[in-house]
Amino acid sequence: MLDKIMVIDDEVNLRKILSALLAREGYDVQAFEGFDEALPVLNTEDVDVLITDLSMPGKTGMDVLAYCKQYSPDLPVVMITAFGTIEAAVTALKAGAFDFVLKPFDQQELFRTIQKAIQSRKRRKREPALELMSVKGIGPIPIPLFGNEPSTEQLRARVDHIAESDSHVMMVGEVGSGKRSVAYEIHRKSNRARGPFVQLHCDAVPEMFQLSELLGVEKGAMPVSLFTRPGQMELAVGGTLVLDEVGALGIEAQNALFNAIESEYFSRVGGAKKFPVDFRVVATSSKDLSQAVKEGKFHVELYYKLTVESLLLKPLRERKKDIRTHLFPYFLERACRKRAIPVLTVEDEVLKWFETQAWSGNLGELERKVEQVVNLVSHDEVALKDSPQLRLKYLE
Repeated sequence: MLDKIMVIDDEVNLRKILSALLAREGYDVQAFEGFDEALPVLNTEDVDVLITDLSMPGKTGMDVLAYCKQYSPDLPVVMITAFGTIEAAVTALKAGAFDFVLKPFDQQELFRTIQKAIQSRKRRKREPALELMSVKGIGPIPIPLFGNEPSTEQLRARVDHIAESDSHVMMVGEVGSGKRSVAYEIHRKSNRARGPFVQLHCDAVPEMFQLSELLGVEKGAMPVSLFTRPGQMELAVGGTLVLDEVGALGIEAQNALFNAIESEYFSRVGGAKKFPVDFRVVATSSKDLSQAVKEGKFHVELYYKLTVESLLLKPLRERKKDIRTHLFPYFLERACRKRAIPVLTVEDEVLKWFETQAWSGNLGELERKVEQVVNLVSHDEVALKDSPQLRLKYLE
């Protein structure tokens, strides 16, 4: 299936040019004159990247961004902007835009930005999205903290303890174990909760661009730097910077991160202005980096800086009691809400089947399986007969 890109721009010629360029690159492209025209498609189809002009009559690019952040928080939004509105584009980045491209845009830069956005979204799909719950006063709930297993209770206690400090954190857990959700809970409970929550998926950024992604870059400092651009560290000032799969950073980026933490300031690539390291780093990894340190593949002093506090997220196969009591009911309610149907009752044999699985994909795999089963049901109870895959695997 082709990656789907939505373009919103009031200039008909630009829409035609973008549609032709992106279609030639192998993308499924839909272009719209304005947000109102695009909204029905945005609400019903799975879009991978949204590209919108920043300045449009009626609803602007910022209106589009605000809607997406509320209703499709995992959808990367890329802004198109003219040179005179770069400051507004930076404001959009701080409000949650994935990136921006400058008109007249460079094709290769545009393609790189889109590919990075797609890689970022695909990675996010592996882990359950943060859900804004309707319970008053609770706010975003990190799914990995659901349950009464001893390991889950210990994790909740560790999160509360870490949130009280301002130390950097290393979090280790398998793909799909919910590291991003836990990182947000640490941020939400800390004294940085009013500051930005910025994430960089290190393994989605080519090594040659990692330094500028972290530090930012001044215009002309690199062959591809056509304008001054803030890095993720600058955008995170006052809040929390999540470095997802930090082990994917190259040596140059590792050195820059260590030097920034050690000296407590950093500068953009090619710049002289110093910015304070006024943010907490939450680094995540799907594997223990101690071996990489021994092999000289990860900066030893940076490792010690990032492991002042450490967290280990248990895989789902080691906390199966939480499936029946907390996780399955949560994902069931969520899947039923997507279908706009009452919450289904569940046959006990179905729950037993879910408790017997290895769940190598952890919470992400569990969430998708529950949704698949709900989509097969045409009545008010989930039973083994509703899913041939469930029934056959359970009876083996």
